[in-house]
Amino acid sequence: MSVNNKEPKSELGKMICQRIDEHGGWLPFDQFMRLALYAPGAGYYESEHVFGEKGDFVTAADMGPWLGLGFADLVAWAWHELGSPEHWCLLEQGGGSGRLLAQLVRHLSALPIPMPKIICIETSQRMQLAQQSTLDQAGIQLDIFASWDALHEQAASVLNSPDGSRMPVVMLSNELPDAFPVRCFVKHGAELFERGVTYHDEVFGWADAASPIAAGTLPIEQARIDAWPDGYISEWNPNLDAWQKDIAACIERCFILTVDYGYTQQEYYRQNRQEGTLMGHWHHEVIHDVLSQMWHHAGSMDITAHIDFTALAKAGLMRDIQTLTFTTQGAWLAQSPSVQQQVQQCAQHPSVDSMRDMAFAKQLLMPFGMGETFKLMVQSRGLDKRLSPPYLQAFDHLVKLAL
Repeated sequence: MSVNNKEPKSELGKMICQRIDEHGGWLPFDQFMRLALYAPGAGYYESEHVFGEKGDFVTAADMGPWLGLGFADLVAWAWHELGSPEHWCLLEQGGGSGRLLAQLVRHLSALPIPMPKIICIETSQRMQLAQQSTLDQAGIQLDIFASWDALHEQAASVLNSPDGSRMPVVMLSNELPDAFPVRCFVKHGAELFERGVTYHDEVFGWADAASPIAAGTLPIEQARIDAWPDGYISEWNPNLDAWQKDIAACIERCFILTVDYGYTQQEYYRQNRQEGTLMGHWHHEVIHDVLSQMWHHAGSMDITAHIDFTALAKAGLMRDIQTLTFTTQGAWLAQSPSVQQQVQQCAQHPSVDSMRDMAFAKQLLMPFGMGETFKLMVQSRGLDKRLSPPYLQAFDHLVKLAL
């Protein structure tokens, strides 16, 4: 039971405590995570310190030109597979500072491709302002929406081409679904119990629900669940299904390019991964026990969990979204023609900048690091073709998703 002896220092912490009290002293973790990250004016993604040295929001887009080049090759391929349309849309969700999109549009402008209509979906008002500022400076016009529902309401005017037909879309995201709120569980005996949040004596803590989770709730095979040892802790992400549903409700013909850190379901829920993947980031420090630090750092600490790419692919199939490619970030970038060309230029014209960029490239591509942990998934909807980009076909691990 929650005992309000002393309040947290931050307004967000007080808000979370109030929400816990309103729920009888126990709050499901996904609701806690949603408040911690997205509470209007108070959540992590509304913080003034998200970017910069004090922030933790540093992605591959901040590490040289490589991600922008890799996405440019993918988008050009997708545009061609869509039939080389004159009118088309480039949509990014969760674009952070807007730097990746600015890089991508700059690379696309050098190709014989008509410029697309640019749309961003961004929940955080602070992030919206950051994206607008970055893209304004780059001379790029865009429409920003706070949610898929907001875009859906204006789809006819925003997504339709001049002849009234719905434009095809190439959608991309980098490190987006890892920030979707997750639900947590623990295995006791043969049953799973949801883990929620309580508070007492100036600390947030874990508490199990009184009743077990109903069978079939988790998008995980029962045989795998049965093999877990007693005390096994992990999480699942119901928002992956909601995300694919939102995309399908709004877009008729599209490619979806998703880059994030995660695993196949077999790897994610292996027996010896007994504490899940949930973690926090505070001032570039990894926090494994998220709740232990949230009392004092609510609003300044990021919370993430890895992606179950098998669950994501299966959620897509339920919405007629086909998975075409699944590979590592390292393989994707190493095989991207534009990345290879830029590597050659760096080697031929060494400088301080090129040496810095090559150091970034090693971080992004090398195994046993970002090159292996980060994955690329390519999906499509409303298209008959089910081939992956030619330069990635030899490196496709789609079979590992066990669809």
